[in-house]
Amino acid sequence: MRVGLDVYQAGHAYGGIARYVRSLVPALTSAAPSDQFILFSNHLRAPETEWRYESDNARRVNLRLPRRLVQTCWDRLGWPPIEAVIGAADVFHGTHFMLPAVRAARRVLTVHDVMFLRHPELFADRSANERWHRKELLRSLDRTDLVMADSQCTRNDLMEVLDYPKERIRVVLLGVEERFFATSNQAVAAVAVRYGLDRPYLVFLVGTPEPRKNLRRTVEAARLAAPDLPLVILGRAAPIRSFLGGDQLGVRLPGAIPDADLPLLLRGAELALYPSLYEGFGLPALEVLAAGVPLITSDRGSLPEVVGDAAVLVDPESVEEMAYAIRRLRSDTERRTRLVERGVARARELSWPRTAEQVLQVYRELV
Repeated sequence: MRVGLDVYQAGHAYGGIARYVRSLVPALTSAAPSDQFILFSNHLRAPETEWRYESDNARRVNLRLPRRLVQTCWDRLGWPPIEAVIGAADVFHGTHFMLPAVRAARRVLTVHDVMFLRHPELFADRSANERWHRKELLRSLDRTDLVMADSQCTRNDLMEVLDYPKERIRVVLLGVEERFFATSNQAVAAVAVRYGLDRPYLVFLVGTPEPRKNLRRTVEAARLAAPDLPLVILGRAAPIRSFLGGDQLGVRLPGAIPDADLPLLLRGAELALYPSLYEGFGLPALEVLAAGVPLITSDRGSLPEVVGDAAVLVDPESVEEMAYAIRRLRSDTERRTRLVERGVARARELSWPRTAEQVLQVYRELV
């Protein structure tokens, strides 16, 4: 089987979709060594970050043309077929919104969420959602053979918001990288010192900073419940400062950190918070569970589905409920221990090799 994958998003320095692509591709090539994978991107200029991946059964193809120009040609002219760029393919997998014109390849589209349609108020750049993302998604949904949804929540949203047929959707949950489990106490202590964290702290792994991440309420709840602990918010510092409106009392913003440090900073926290207002999956929540940290997260969107019984669920719009959960969990050592055990077990269930096997099943179903 020859599979083309859109890996354009892997060139982004941050975000769940970049992590999705960079994790899924190696898992696929390892799980199917006899299949061939063509990693397609189209960058006119150098991307934010250079993602390099090499494998005996994978090769890169970059079309040096603007992405919107290429997409416009596919949408309006149905040309050029993707096979003219990457060679013959049995399946082409669109990993985010975009699908190409094809000669014969079957097409599958990953839909991570349709939050920007269900809850447009939770996004900073609403104009881009309306001008581009809505049109791109609807076109791709119309031309794809099957959809892979990141969660049952996303599947339900596709059916409810867009009236998309249930029989064309397959649910494939995401995974967690092995590095989030591999942490030693000595390494955790060393990285805490390096970032100036000389006392216990709370942590909030934001992912992509957006209004839906609920930053202000989270900061307020942390101050109410644990004024003695700093809240370390992991993510791009500039947009986080903007969302907080300059109110950073008790907040630490390390900014961009190396991938190797992320599991260690998570593991060193007393508690983790992730009370997002809505998620299509919520990779940060799963990564926290893998790192062995008690988690307080939202009772909305996909998050209850992802964490199961391994986290404390709260109403993310209630500062008082969040603060109560923080106080109660800090004072209950036995419950924290149970949550850590359940969290690691839940994270072990959702591995990238497992995800890759399910993605391959969808490809084979099409072929």
